Amino acid sequence: AKALSVPQMRWGQPMHAMFWAVACALRAPLLAVPPSRAAPPRLGCHSCARRSGALLLAEHAAASERTVPVADQFGHARFQLMKNIEQSLVSITADPQQLLEAVVGLPGIATYDREAIMTYFQKRPALMVARTLDFLTAFRRVKAAWSMNVSTSSIDRGDVLREELAALGPLAVKVGQTLSQRPDILPEDVCIALKTLQTSNKPFPNDEAYAVIAEEFSAVGPIAPGLPVTSNCDPDGPTLFKSLTTDCIASASLGQVYRGEMHDGREIAVKVQRPDALRQCLLDGSVIILALKAIQGRYWNGDLLAIFDVTAAGVVQELDFRNEARNAAEFRRSLDFLGYVDVPRSLPELTTRRAMAMEWVHGRHLSALNPEEQMRMTYMSCEAVTAGLVLTGMVHADPHEGNVMLADDGRLVFLDFGLMSTVDEPVMEAFAAGIQCVLSKDYEGLVRAFIDTGFVGSPIEWRAQESDPWQRTHPDGDTTQVMAKELRERMEACPGGGSRFGALSIVLGDMGIFWQMYTPPYVILLIRTFLTLEGIAAQVDPSFNIYEVALPWAVQRALSPSTPSGVQALRNSLLTDDNKFQWQRIDTLIEQQQAQQREEREARERAAQLAVGEEAGAESMPAAGSARARLLAEESAAASPTLSVDADGHAQQATTPLSSLTTVLGSAGGATLRSIARDLDSTELLLRLASPSARPARRLAVQRLPSAGQRGV
Repeated sequence: AKALSVPQMRWGQPMHAMFWAVACALRAPLLAVPPSRAAPPRLGCHSCARRSGALLLAEHAAASERTVPVADQFGHARFQLMKNIEQSLVSITADPQQLLEAVVGLPGIATYDREAIMTYFQKRPALMVARTLDFLTAFRRVKAAWSMNVSTSSIDRGDVLREELAALGPLAVKVGQTLSQRPDILPEDVCIALKTLQTSNKPFPNDEAYAVIAEEFSAVGPIAPGLPVTSNCDPDGPTLFKSLTTDCIASASLGQVYRGEMHDGREIAVKVQRPDALRQCLLDGSVIILALKAIQGRYWNGDLLAIFDVTAAGVVQELDFRNEARNAAEFRRSLDFLGYVDVPRSLPELTTRRAMAMEWVHGRHLSALNPEEQMRMTYMSCEAVTAGLVLTGMVHADPHEGNVMLADDGRLVFLDFGLMSTVDEPVMEAFAAGIQCVLSKDYEGLVRAFIDTGFVGSPIEWRAQESDPWQRTHPDGDTTQVMAKELRERMEACPGGGSRFGALSIVLGDMGIFWQMYTPPYVILLIRTFLTLEGIAAQVDPSFNIYEVALPWAVQRALSPSTPSGVQALRNSLLTDDNKFQWQRIDTLIEQQQAQQREEREARERAAQLAVGEEAGAESMPAAGSARARLLAEESAAASPTLSVDADGHAQQATTPLSSLTTVLGSAGGATLRSIARDLDSTELLLRLASPSARPARRLAVQRLPSAGQRGV
């Protein structure tokens, strides 16, 4: 059209204008009147436009059969025009849903492609503008509600925020689910209001869910007795399920769940995706991408688009339930060694992109548990997730209250595996080192761990004021030491600095003004995971220390390194330069073990005294110090003998740094540790073991090595 001097078309002009330009391009060699002067035909509707487009093609085909002298230079151009016009007409008449699904690679496995998404929606700018206005309107409503006096206003700010997030769709709901676990970020009344987004979000109509189930599972007859017959199904045909609830029993960000029963008697949960979930998520993503492009490099020391790409890729994968089924099976296998983690098994024959059936789990969520059960479930959840972070490399990225259950038989059950994080070996080792450094207050080591994880660059850069350029030298000396000193001061001044991941996030956020810090793309989902998990733990036990729970796994990872730097670090921590054993390491482990055993014993004694004291009207005893000790104390004082025995068994399974040492020593992962042991000075080792000071170590060897050897075999 440009080559033929046809005026450029603007967005929003009638569809017939485009067809007129197409007609001019097709018939240019045959027209006696210049296209720019000819009056375009008036087409009344979209269907008319389609017919007119077809007529134009037919006319061109007929004209091409006549002998018309055409210059050679027009031959290739006309062929290309024909090809482009044909593709345009196909796009116009194609199923919009199929075009949208093609953006993420469907009907294959859904994958995220930023450029494909932006290309799709940039051709539909009206949608992006309207969606941006939706976000701005919601923001104004929430801001107005929050500006009112809480004590006098009849408007509940939490309800307003929840309703606006629910109306905005899946991505906004996920933000609300995370915020609902963070009373340190939002007021408690708002967090309570947002909790309904986890399992009681506004559902979509049942008829739409039935239609998705029938289509995805290729139903021949009714879905279940008593339910409406969907289109294209035989009312007299066989039912898909023996029974299915009329209404959903839970509704979250991307879908809702129905409870049913198979014809063979198996109880199942049927998860159905929201019909507009894919379109809504991709549209929201395109708006966010445009916003991030506008602020990229201005307000953040990192690639915001790369960070968003990681999150968006997770959401796109979550929109394909086939990914969720695979993730669930892999997650269950990765944590089999814990003995108490379980995942609902999906039914392969009833698992598709938009619907899936899985076994029903009899259990309860956190809000329905008694305090002792809440503490037990919280401890096990933190232990399982931190084990994934530093041992298996597979982490549940959305462990809010609605996705974690305590089964009636005591198992810890995780749900919803659409959003997962994977952690590489070097990063696992760096996180393990960082956890140990936080607990031991080794802030120089923590800075090195930040460098290894990509939070801090190498060399370290700083600036005196926000407007100053970054510098690689510091007037007070070595940048690592200076940064470590400031980190220590800030961590000690911040409430919960040595026990809460959220406190560390706050400290790093403040330091990021003066120290060059980054947010590696892989870490964004991990941050969400641990902020959510920590929020749950804080509700149950405000003094819960997530680093303390993670320490044994961190020790186990440090003792079984897989990278050259990790192997060298382990060797340096165990052997001196002349291959002599550093006995203080074993002494430290023994002291930790003895201190923990002593604390647990005292916790049980306090619990017993408390029970006696309550009968006699005595005051409460002081609380136990560690999370593990508090768990044991509460279980010992629990009223239900059955639950207490079961809970105590789970607590006893919890590993310790010392048990991590013996576990690794006799396992396949302990090859590096055993290799280092072969290099040590055996004469010095035997002489030291024979000395009186090594009596605890000898006792430890007698107790631990047989079981470690048995595990190795």
